[in-house]
Amino acid sequence: MGIPQANPLASPDLAAFVAAFEASSMRGAADALDLTQSAVTKRVAALERRVGVALLERGRFGVRPTAAGRVLYPEAKQALAALRDAEEALADHRREAGESLALAASHTVGEFLVPGWLASFRVQAPAVHAQVAIVNSTGVLAALRERRAEIGFVEGLDALDGLDTITVQRDEVVVVIATAHRWSRRRSLRPQELTRERYVAREEGSGTRTVAAAALAGVGVEIAPALELASTEGVKRALASGGFGLLSRLAVETEERSGALTAVPLRDLQLTRELRAVRDPRRTLSPPAERFWAWLGESRRPRG
Repeated sequence: MGIPQANPLASPDLAAFVAAFEASSMRGAADALDLTQSAVTKRVAALERRVGVALLERGRFGVRPTAAGRVLYPEAKQALAALRDAEEALADHRREAGESLALAASHTVGEFLVPGWLASFRVQAPAVHAQVAIVNSTGVLAALRERRAEIGFVEGLDALDGLDTITVQRDEVVVVIATAHRWSRRRSLRPQELTRERYVAREEGSGTRTVAAAALAGVGVEIAPALELASTEGVKRALASGGFGLLSRLAVETEERSGALTAVPLRDLQLTRELRAVRDPRRTLSPPAERFWAWLGESRRPRG
């Protein structure tokens, strides 16, 4: 079957193929790209439709390349590297022009804190154009390593060795339930009580979920999710049907004020955490990023 010439190869599809080739599984590729497994599968399938041949064989063993896949892999790898070089060259140009600020933030920080911080920062630097990628904490660190972001914000337990950090906020993870739930009038809950109720969780790799799981394990409690969702908003909506979530208190302030959700602390369990800004000290920040980093240190460092 000939390769169609009318449709150019899309870089997200090539990236999915390369990741699956290297991981020998769609699940491994999904983890590497911070995507769902179904999204990776769809991208590889789209690439195979474009080239007109199968590139990967699926089976219980995972995936392995076909002959065509082995031919394409080094060329795809090289093409993606060239695209990254081109994007970095343009990013360097924008940084030199003093206009662009590339950030990556974990979900809690990115959704509930960063927008307000940027609004305040722009009072001092109105010409700065900020771009924020919202991913889990592991994805933030990957963005820093791959130079897709100059400053990141994390909330999990990932090792931050070798990075400069600023604690920008202190937060608490709480049990979140609908106001009609039988626990809504409780002042606190024992950790062991969670094992008897349906748990609606963020996806594996979420900083909030990781912190909560580690604290619960420390008192001998393990809970398995009945439902996993990729966003905090998704968890909050699902709680209308029952069960509980373990979420940042910052993430439910609006719903608590409106009476839609109730937050209940866990008794005798330390579920506080520090939200941190991070940067790679080996990398020279652009002028906007340097200024934003200094602003974070001066205005966002928690007191007391």
